[in-house]
Amino acid sequence: MATSPVDSTTTLVALQGLKSANADAAKASQRLATGLKVVRASDDPAGVGKAAQLKAEVASYMQAKKNINAAVGDMQKVTDGINGILDYLSEMRTLALAAVGENVATVKTALKTQFNELVQGITDIAENIEFAEKKTLGSEAGNVTVQVGITASATKVLTFSSATAGALSLSGLDLSSAPSTALTAVETAIGTVSSQLAKYGGYESSLLNSSDMADSAILSKTSQYGNIMNADLALEASNLASAKIRQDAATAVLAQANSMNRNIADYLLNGAIG
Repeated sequence: MATSPVDSTTTLVALQGLKSANADAAKASQRLATGLKVVRASDDPAGVGKAAQLKAEVASYMQAKKNINAAVGDMQKVTDGINGILDYLSEMRTLALAAVGENVATVKTALKTQFNELVQGITDIAENIEFAEKKTLGSEAGNVTVQVGITASATKVLTFSSATAGALSLSGLDLSSAPSTALTAVETAIGTVSSQLAKYGGYESSLLNSSDMADSAILSKTSQYGNIMNADLALEASNLASAKIRQDAATAVLAQANSMNRNIADYLLNGAIG
C-alpha cells in the first residue's frame, strides 16, 4: 500500500532533522571531550593556518624571552662588578687623601701597598665579569647584540667599556711620590665608572622593558590561538543539550509517522476483510 505524500514528507524531514541533530550532538560531545573547537583542519581551514602561525610566534617570543632573561642576568653581574670597582675606587681615594698629608715614609709605603693591591683588584674584577661569555669590562669590551624580538631586526646593541686599571689610567701611579696625581686620577676614574654604571643601569631597564613586551606578545598571541582552537565549554554543553532535544523530537516524529502508516494500513485491511 502506498504512503501518502504528506506522510512521506514528514518522514523525510524528520530523518533529515535527526541526521543533523546527531551530527551536532557528535560535534558538541567531541569538543567537550577534547576541549578543542578545531579538532581537524577541515573544521576551520583558515583558522588552522592562522593558529599554526600564532603557535610558531609564541614559541619564538618565548625564545626571545629566554635571550632577554639571560641578558638581564648578565647585566646584573656587570653592574655588580662596576659597583665593586667603585667600592675599590672609594677606598683608593681615602688612601690617596691620607698620603697627601702624610710625611712618614713607612706610613706612605704602607698606603702605597694597599693602593696598589686595590689597583690590581680593579683589573681582576673587570677581567672576570662576563656578558654573553665575553669579558666586556676587560679585554673584550665593545658591542654585544641581544635578540629581543622575533624578527632579524629586533635586536639591542649594548656597548661596554673597559674598566681595568689600565683603561682607567690607574696603572703606574705612585702614591708615595705623587699622591696628589694619584688622587686626581682616582677621582677621574670614579666619574668615568659612575657614568658606566648609569649606562648599564639604563641597559638593564631597557632589557626588562623588552621582557615585559615579550610577555605581552606571548599573552596576546596565546589568547588569539585559544580563540581559534579552544572550545567554549559552556556553549558546547548548551549545543549538546539542544541537539539532544532535536534528536528526541525527530525520533518522536518518525515514530508517530510510522504509527500513523500502520494504523491506516490496519484500517484498510480490516475494511477489505469486513
